[in-house]
Amino acid sequence: MSLEKTLETQIHRITMSKSLYWYLRRHPLLYKIRFRLVSKNSSIDSIENFCYNDINKKSNIPPLFFEINNLIFKDSIDDLADFEKALKIATWLKNNIKGGPGLGKSSTTALSKMIKGEGGVCSDFSQIYNNFCVINDLKVKEWGMKNLSNDSTVSGGHSFNEVYCKEFQKWIMIDTAKSIVFHYVDKNIPLSTFEFIQLKKDNKKISPSNFNATISICNDNINNIFLTSSSLPFVITNYNNKTYDYFLNKLDFFPESIIHGIVFLMGKSYVFEFPQND
Repeated sequence: MSLEKTLETQIHRITMSKSLYWYLRRHPLLYKIRFRLVSKNSSIDSIENFCYNDINKKSNIPPLFFEINNLIFKDSIDDLADFEKALKIATWLKNNIKGGPGLGKSSTTALSKMIKGEGGVCSDFSQIYNNFCVINDLKVKEWGMKNLSNDSTVSGGHSFNEVYCKEFQKWIMIDTAKSIVFHYVDKNIPLSTFEFIQLKKDNKKISPSNFNATISICNDNINNIFLTSSSLPFVITNYNNKTYDYFLNKLDFFPESIIHGIVFLMGKSYVFEFPQND
């Protein structure tokens, strides 16, 4: 075989290999299949009572999070209320992570890459935010927002968090990636996710509020994600950070979709739980 033919064959193999890897990692069909497999309807009570901290203990959070946490709270946190701590974590992360491509890596790898400016989308922000809340004794849960619009410019998904604040005696909805919370009438008390859902169903005016002075918000973008009637919220349960870190690190030569499929087949997958009325 001529040298030219050999090179052509090798290039073809590499191209096919890259195409297959992209298909397994990013093809929308795989996301749809996974979404269907892990989604279910759940009662409002079970979702309300769920807490990420029940599955993920402080002792299982990787050391890098404690190192970064010392930077976030280089001043004492003893006099901070829960909501103040939640905002401080969110603000520091947004101001020190420029974001970029989605990562889908283990929590330590994701945090390391995000700090280095190598990527990070809303789901990556939510993933690492969960662990910082655990470290600081804040009850937290992660939510997703699925947009079912037929308009490809607004369809898709988004991730945000919810933190329980003792001073308000309720959960507070907080979007770390966009630096916003939501209010209805009382500007001093942000909404919980269930309050947000009910007010949207009742066609009440919900106002986004920016808590980060260095970030400007895009109202059109927020409307397309949160306030459109085609968007449905779901809470992400059964996510064991230690389990996923183990498999994402050990099997990192596989595309993430394959790794998530393996965890699913083992019965240890996260679950997308939609409030029963949705």
